[in-house]
Amino acid sequence: MGRRSFSILVVAVLATGLLSCSTGVEESPQPGIVRVTLQANPADTTILILTDTVRVTDRDSMGVTIFQGKIFSGVKFATLFRSVTSYRAEDITYNVLKRDIGTYKTYVVYESYVPPGDYTKLQVGVTATLLKFRDVAPIQLQLRPDDPLLLDFDIGFQVSENRVTEIMLQIDPLRSLIRYRDLYYFERKMRVLGVRQ
Repeated sequence: MGRRSFSILVVAVLATGLLSCSTGVEESPQPGIVRVTLQANPADTTILILTDTVRVTDRDSMGVTIFQGKIFSGVKFATLFRSVTSYRAEDITYNVLKRDIGTYKTYVVYESYVPPGDYTKLQVGVTATLLKFRDVAPIQLQLRPDDPLLLDFDIGFQVSENRVTEIMLQIDPLRSLIRYRDLYYFERKMRVLGVRQ
């Protein structure tokens, strides 16, 4: 009888110990989604080339490349991807002069799962490649030699579990162009229009 009581006591002590044991691993929160959109300013429709004022038509194009998107919370950051099914960051070129029902097209440049929390900055790389107008030879575009590739937008926003936070970027494509001798610098006049949560 003593042996049986001892076995029951040992099993009871072990069961109590295992049930009160903690692994130290807490349940992770569900991610939220950050969506970043880009649209050209609808009021930016003309450019002066030499002595001619040229107005944008449906046949014109301007390639703007977006890359290395990140959002920051202090020194911590989350990398943004093209879509929620993407597994690697990539450079994508958008024709920011493309029309969609009478106005410039709105592009979703990033749509990515990120940890929920408060964020303070959006960072993206932005360059331009080529400007093509119907009756003008293609114009090569470049950044000034001392311009950084990445732009910082200091904005506060919150990402909640299972919710979409949309950051709307606007660019002035033609007002961003500055002629310097025989080339055009791309000044990247961009802003955050708003955040939708």
